[in-house]
Amino acid sequence: MTAFVANGDQQRRSWYMFFFQTRLAEVAVPLNDFAFIDRLWREWSPSYVRPDADRAALNQMFQQPGVLTQTLGYYRQLFAPPSTDPAVQALEARANGAIHAPSLYLHGVEDGCMSVDLSDGMESVFKNGLQRIVIPDVGHFLHLEKPDEVADHIVRFLKA
Repeated sequence: MTAFVANGDQQRRSWYMFFFQTRLAEVAVPLNDFAFIDRLWREWSPSYVRPDADRAALNQMFQQPGVLTQTLGYYRQLFAPPSTDPAVQALEARANGAIHAPSLYLHGVEDGCMSVDLSDGMESVFKNGLQRIVIPDVGHFLHLEKPDEVADHIVRFLKA
């Protein structure tokens, strides 16, 4: 959350999260055959050309009753106050922000959604190691843009 307060570049990249907090989002996102989603994909993965069939399938999914509302609900929950549920609070206290599983983090250099700088220094949270790999010439959807390279990194990590 610090990046949303202190990092102007990330604030610019995250403009859609703030827009999704408004009721206007549910009206604007589906306009012009989901041109809003097309814009986000272009910003997030500038060199990726999404196949027409994938675009159509995504738009069809968003047209299903409740899907867009639930998707926006995810973003609206991001800025919600902390839970008052004692069970949730107990889980959060027990986790204490630490991640105990060995972890792999992949990030595209050209990611227009989340700045690669956001992952700088996060190794301290991973108590059993973090392998951080930044992939050049790829944006936010690296599994679609360079599927073989992403798969190779994952397989190597799992074998190690």
